[in-house]
Amino acid sequence: MIGSLNNKLTDEQKSFIRGTPFGWMVELTESVKIPRNLLTPLISRWVERLGGFRMSAEVVGFTYLDVCLGLGLRVVGENIDLNQEGLNSDLRNLFGASKVVDIEMVYDYMLKHIKVLCLEDFGKLYVLLAISEFLLPNRSGTVFSILFNIVDDLGSMGNLIGVEWCMSFWLAVYVKQNCS
Repeated sequence: MIGSLNNKLTDEQKSFIRGTPFGWMVELTESVKIPRNLLTPLISRWVERLGGFRMSAEVVGFTYLDVCLGLGLRVVGENIDLNQEGLNSDLRNLFGASKVVDIEMVYDYMLKHIKVLCLEDFGKLYVLLAISEFLLPNRSGTVFSILFNIVDDLGSMGNLIGVEWCMSFWLAVYVKQNCS
């Protein structure tokens, strides 16, 4: 979805988004598909004590910094409880009384209001879409409610979205699904 949305962005919108931790995503102009089954082989090859992935007879080192550089994110960040309900979010209020908001709803809203949304709200929705589609995707496509509150304050996002947190989240999901 991001690729097709990027093709419709104005220069002003692109410039605003480039000022966020997800500025690199503006360069995506085609559909990007990340296989959902990628995590399982990566986790199964992870060698904790050596901090890398086993590839044949070697262990290839892989650090949080490697991920950060690849994604354009900072290494540090506070933990986020994804089960926490978002409260009183201006961004969430754009979607009315709907109990659940999914990625498709955000994308459709952005396309429908691309010319009338103020630049800041458009940028916040873009970042919300980026987080929900790339960092924290789920099978249902649901946007975690607490993310609305986080994205409402774009200025503090660098303190909240850390790769260590993202990797911890994915490891917890993997363990829950495969080791319970």
